Amino acid sequence: MTSITPRRATLSIWQLMMVMMWPLTVPSIAVGEEATNSQAAAICAKLDAEAAMSFDAQDRDAVVAFYTGRECRPLWIAEDGPTRAAERVVGELRRADDWGLRSSDFDVSLDGQTGRLGKWPADEAATTELTITAAVLRYAHEAEGGRIPEPDKLLSSYLDRQPELSSAEDILAQISQSQEPDAILRGFNPSHEQFLKLKELLAKLRGRKNTVPLEQQIARRGPLLQRGSKSQEVAVLKKRFGVVSASGAEAVFDQALVDAVKKFQISSSIPADGFVGPQTRAVLAADGPEKNAVRIAAVIANMEEWRWMPRSLGSTYILVNVPAFSIRLVRDGRALFEDRVVVGTAEKQTPIFSKNMKTIVLRPEWNLPDSIKLTALLSGRSIERQGYVVMRNGHTVDSTRVNWGRANLSEYTFYQPAGDDNALGLVKFLFPNKHSVYLHDTPSRYLFNERVRLFSHGCVRVRNPQVLAQDIFDIDRGADAPDVKTLVRRGPKDNEIALETPLPVHVGYFTVWVGADGKPQYFRDFYGHQQRITLALAGQWNRIDVGKDHLAAVDTSALRRVRLSSDVSSKRSRSRRSYDAPMGLTRDYGRPRYSGNSVGDLILRSLGLQ
Repeated sequence: MTSITPRRATLSIWQLMMVMMWPLTVPSIAVGEEATNSQAAAICAKLDAEAAMSFDAQDRDAVVAFYTGRECRPLWIAEDGPTRAAERVVGELRRADDWGLRSSDFDVSLDGQTGRLGKWPADEAATTELTITAAVLRYAHEAEGGRIPEPDKLLSSYLDRQPELSSAEDILAQISQSQEPDAILRGFNPSHEQFLKLKELLAKLRGRKNTVPLEQQIARRGPLLQRGSKSQEVAVLKKRFGVVSASGAEAVFDQALVDAVKKFQISSSIPADGFVGPQTRAVLAADGPEKNAVRIAAVIANMEEWRWMPRSLGSTYILVNVPAFSIRLVRDGRALFEDRVVVGTAEKQTPIFSKNMKTIVLRPEWNLPDSIKLTALLSGRSIERQGYVVMRNGHTVDSTRVNWGRANLSEYTFYQPAGDDNALGLVKFLFPNKHSVYLHDTPSRYLFNERVRLFSHGCVRVRNPQVLAQDIFDIDRGADAPDVKTLVRRGPKDNEIALETPLPVHVGYFTVWVGADGKPQYFRDFYGHQQRITLALAGQWNRIDVGKDHLAAVDTSALRRVRLSSDVSSKRSRSRRSYDAPMGLTRDYGRPRYSGNSVGDLILRSLGLQ
């Protein structure tokens, strides 16, 4: 964060004379003690000096106003040195590492040189006073996420977060009026349950000299170990995971070890099959000091993301965790609904943001955003043949009669009628946002069985959306809640039902999650956000791949080079039977292709469908 010299304090000669005329004893202040005239005068002089202590740009005027308003009386220094309040605050600054910050950013020394009669020289006292104030403000800002004040501009446009930073006026007011300034300072860190769990995890990781003792390490290469296997490595694994065996069965791979291996695999984001094969061996072998350092960096990056979250998630809210491919509906700290989701690919990511859900739509139509309209037009088939309707000014339009190279896409509506084959399925959840992203159903149910579920182009597909919708309505309306299954079965179509109380939806990107049992899970950094945060916190801004702005206007110049008609060649139609929808609603990436020779396979290939 940039620091600059504060603006000159606008103190008149009369004010300075008044400072010098103060009695030797001034009224007691909230966290300070007595101060001398000379100290106050020195503080005024420091504020007015061009080469004085530097404050962060946004704090400069507030600091000058704060001290001017209190006639430059010190907050931290008495005539014989630092006050008890100063010692408590500086002690808290030195514990900044415990909170995922760096204590070196708040280097303050209270070891001043006393002068005649055991008093601090006024100039030195003023310097220490302003140094502590600058460190307190910087800590408060960093605790609230100020190290990366604009994630969407500095890291990625997909990180639509804005840290809520307290003003210097508010910080100084709270600190100066409290008998426990260290507690106030500490309180600028997030209080979310998960953040505090990460803080505990950070302490545990830092306390480990070696993650895995030498006698509990296994080779990176070796035979497949599974239930029934018997070897010395099995005995090593049991020691490592704390699995107790009957006498004589220490080297036998039993069900208890299968369960322990599965838990380890889940925490390492690898297939939880209970087998110790090449992939699991590689992770086990790498679980040493280097991996511990990587995990510490991951925890700190995740703590930083929590600093950007709303200070209150809401008494009832939805949390989507992209790296975990999970969704949960939480009420009063208890998860009422948990399930799997499908999220965006690395190229077309699910944005990270928070908004309020206002509407649930049953049997919805799907309105295509401009980015998908463009891809549809470039697919080689007419819009109508792809199952969509084109409208302009409330009237249906024949897409083949429009010169799309010159047309303004935003003036046309492309939509897919409601139905079982609709890309949104039977339910969608709307929380209006600039990304045109929402939660929805999908007809592609098989994708929820995949371990890595990066298949959409931004929207979040929910495995059991009707259950989620019913749970939300039950919370929102109680006994008057509509019956989702009945409405889905009978209609009407595109049935929008507004929530009486908007429901916060938080789409997060947390690669480390501590469960209720206190055990952490580590997920892969699919989008690279964790790495970007780590580089930013290390000051390596030039190494961050910010990428393009996914919200930039759609470039339609390609349409001028393509002639679209309803009678394109059948070969071209077959080769582009499905287009790349930027919100991931019409094409299922990663769908397995089969090369079988059954009658069905031959028919599908002859039609270009395999």
